[in-house]
Amino acid sequence: MKIVFFLPLYVVCLLGCNTDSTEQATSDNDTAIWTPYGEPIADFSAPMSASDVVSVMDAGGSGQGLFDAEIVQSCMTMGCWMSIKGPQGDTVMVFMKDHAFFVPKDSVQGKRALFSGEAYYDTLSVEFQKHLLEDAGATQAAIDAVSEPVFELAFEASGVQIADVPEGAPMAGE
Repeated sequence: MKIVFFLPLYVVCLLGCNTDSTEQATSDNDTAIWTPYGEPIADFSAPMSASDVVSVMDAGGSGQGLFDAEIVQSCMTMGCWMSIKGPQGDTVMVFMKDHAFFVPKDSVQGKRALFSGEAYYDTLSVEFQKHLLEDAGATQAAIDAVSEPVFELAFEASGVQIADVPEGAPMAGE
């Protein structure tokens, strides 16, 4: 009799303890479903916003940590980069470290992303800017308009978590 009573209670407890690795809230009121890419992000407790990055960069020239931003676009060819909303409303590039992993090529625009890695300033050559525009599906006129290198903020991400990615979002090779 005791077994019949405790067995359903035991099953409920086991199901309540089951956690999905794609779900991790960054705060008590955050109910996003997080999908991981690259290296796991262990600590979600203190992500740095894009506006905070500039202060860290001014202090040391580069900055390591966990960053929080809204995705503007991802690479339409492989998912090897994404652009995010930057500190002044501009876009900032996030490159996946060593091309070791990829994010979805589409369906992530406007989604929140957390990524661990390094922020740094870099000069993007004309050739590389054109390559990025080709990956983004830009018009030939926009590609041809690039004529000078630019010095800008960029990130190298070792791990990325994207909130509420639609099931079946296209990845490289699909």
